[in-house]
Amino acid sequence: MSSSWYSVYAPRPAASVRLYCLPCAGGGATMFRAWADRLPPTVELRAVRLPGRHGWHPEPPFTDCTAAAHALASGLGPELHTPYVLFGHSMGALLAHELILSLDRHELPPPALYVSASWLVEGTPIELLPDPADCDEQFVETLRRFGGVPPEVLSDPEVLDFMLPALRSDFGLCRTYTYRAGATPFSVPVRAMGGVADTVTPVDRMARWRHHTERFLGTRSFPGDHFFLRGQADEIVAALVDDIAAVMTDRAPVRRFTGEI
Repeated sequence: MSSSWYSVYAPRPAASVRLYCLPCAGGGATMFRAWADRLPPTVELRAVRLPGRHGWHPEPPFTDCTAAAHALASGLGPELHTPYVLFGHSMGALLAHELILSLDRHELPPPALYVSASWLVEGTPIELLPDPADCDEQFVETLRRFGGVPPEVLSDPEVLDFMLPALRSDFGLCRTYTYRAGATPFSVPVRAMGGVADTVTPVDRMARWRHHTERFLGTRSFPGDHFFLRGQADEIVAALVDDIAAVMTDRAPVRRFTGEI
């Protein structure tokens, strides 16, 4: 089962909650494939597919976070008649935050937002991120130091040439994103997750999410760096399942999408 906006690797039509996962810069829906079979029958994973990569080759990648969130809200809104939660890793966390703001007008907030390896930066780029304005050689070398892109991809000119447009767009989106300081904290509970060795978004800084929600659920730390999700599917899924069970007992009634974003 799939749609143009997400992939479902383990369909569960009777699931009581859907977990929508948004990938990091350069990532795709497949980065969440390993989670699908580890979830209980009550939770269905829907891995969001962004334009400009796997399965969406004809569509240009997003370059602006707010515009991306509006497009996602329009695409996913009609699906949100079943209770759902959002998980976003790095760039995906920014998109998930903006998506909630876009959906808020239709009173379709999720019972929880899970943000991973990300925090909201006011007005300045995260300088450790690759600069999409660099020439190919510089950009690729920064990608190599940053991590995240498999070495075999960086060493394969054909594959790399295919991926560079989306990579440049994604990192441009992250570097140009400006959080609207002073915005009223939303009511959606937020759980932050991070790697203890992450030098791009240190775990202690992720506690700043408490300023953007009326109910901060705290921070969970895992072994690893900015890409701690790799190799820890069992531990991360177990933590998510526990949290989802807790927040679903205190959720608001589900509404239906009623129109254009």
